[in-house]
Amino acid sequence: MVRLEPAPSGVLFSHDIFSAQATGGISRCMIETMAALTAAGAPWSLWAGRHHNRLLDRAVRDGILGPHVVAARLMPTSQRVPRAIVNEIGFARDAPAHDARVIHRTYYPLLDLAGHGRRQVHTLHDMWDERAPNRSASTRLRSVLKLRAVASADAIVCVSDYTRQEAIALVPALAGRLTVIPHGVRRLSAAPAFAADRPFFLFVGQRGSYKNFAVAVGGLAGSNAGDHDLVCFGGGAFTAGEQAMLAASGMAARVRQCSGSDDALAGAYELATALLYPSLYEGFGLPLLEAMIHGCVVIAAPLTALPETGGDAVLYADAHEPLAWAAAIDRVVTDTTLVVDLRQRGYARARTFTWARSAAAHAALYATLA
Repeated sequence: MVRLEPAPSGVLFSHDIFSAQATGGISRCMIETMAALTAAGAPWSLWAGRHHNRLLDRAVRDGILGPHVVAARLMPTSQRVPRAIVNEIGFARDAPAHDARVIHRTYYPLLDLAGHGRRQVHTLHDMWDERAPNRSASTRLRSVLKLRAVASADAIVCVSDYTRQEAIALVPALAGRLTVIPHGVRRLSAAPAFAADRPFFLFVGQRGSYKNFAVAVGGLAGSNAGDHDLVCFGGGAFTAGEQAMLAASGMAARVRQCSGSDDALAGAYELATALLYPSLYEGFGLPLLEAMIHGCVVIAAPLTALPETGGDAVLYADAHEPLAWAAAIDRVVTDTTLVVDLRQRGYARARTFTWARSAAAHAALYATLA
């Protein structure tokens, strides 16, 4: 049990995302925001509660978040719903003891027992749950929780202007409470480490649904880069459907899945010929910037928020045309001048997205509310 005395807190972050995730992009972004607030001297606290979030546990153990995390207890189980409810009861009980006029919910709560009498901030990462075709029960539930949360929020952070526009289109009443604050990026590791026997392209994260994994596979299969493999970092083992698709495309022997630490992911970025990111929908697209900061060329779909994040530092290819991806892959393999130019543009682009800038915008927003 980690119990640290809370610092005087201008804003109190909630447990929500750490109750729900063992790891993940939203957890990482919230931790980076809080760390940058610490570096800027801004007052805040996080009531973490019982969680099984490895990223938060490591940040606490490494001292990245300083003396700002309270009531944090790493739990071995993944009973998300019971834990979220127990945490919310504790959060509501302890919140009055913190010198906080603003609560920033780290995700959309199942229950909100702590919001009364305080200004609330929520973050909109995307509007996919509202846009998704053939929505599952879990998708519909997330949408209900999200729309309920933002409806009562005093301010809503959108991670891109695309997400802001989506929110306005779907819920016009939110327009006056939306503020765009993009994520930042930093190098994932000071000691990148990844090994591969053959040249490879990289696919990062989840592969299902709108991630459009089959187009990346089809693009590589149709290209002239027969000496290259495709490494899928994260996202879990291949499903039966994915295995069948790989076999049908003749790519089963050239596509592999792996996972590992930030050191390994950073090493994969630095060793890869390019990141393939054919996603049909993104509210931001952080892997583009992670690749750029590690000198990795990016091939991406020119859709949703990806051009806003990638700018002119990305080689874009039609997300619905594997042959377009094959052509882009061939260009990266054969055109050294293009690769050098994209790497230089990528470094420059990534340096404009800093966590310090994101934290400063968050602090300014909190000040207007408090």
